[in-house]
Order: sequence, then structure tokens, then C-alpha cells
Amino acid sequence: MSKKTKRWWLQLFGFLIGLLFGLLRPDQIQQLFPIFGIGVGIGYFITFRVTSEEEKHLDDLSWFIPLQMIMYFIIGGAISSSIVLAIELFS
Repeated sequence: MSKKTKRWWLQLFGFLIGLLFGLLRPDQIQQLFPIFGIGVGIGYFITFRVTSEEEKHLDDLSWFIPLQMIMYFIIGGAISSSIVLAIELFS
């Protein structure tokens, strides 16, 4: 399996877990978004700084894949929890 395929599967796994948590616990996942968002933002900032200064590639960074998994977890959780909360609000 190539690195791109492995990264894609891990991103999909993070997204699906986010969807599941958003469906099961929409209130709690909404409360976690600021914490995860700030953490991912800082992580991407550090990643950008490291790759631009030291001529490193993203494949060289060990924390990039978990960082992407958390980002896709946030996206999946945001989609499903927003839909669930909107349905609860309008019904």
C-alpha cells in the first residue's frame, strides 16, 4: 500500500469516527471543537514552519498523519452533530 493510500484510509477512519461521535454525542462533540480546533491550528502552524524552513517534506514528519486524522475527526463530528442538533431544534 502506498503512503498516499495509507494516509487516505487513516483520514477516512478519522472522519468516520467523527461522524459516529457526532451522531451519538452531539452536545459533547460541539463542546470539544474549540480545544481540537486550537490544537490542530497550532499543529498546522508548526508543520508549516518546519517544512518551510528546513526543506523537509510532509512525509518526514511523524505527527502529520495524526494531525490530519484529528482534523478529519473534527470535520466529521461537525457535519453529523450539526445535522442532529438542527433536527432536534426544528422538531
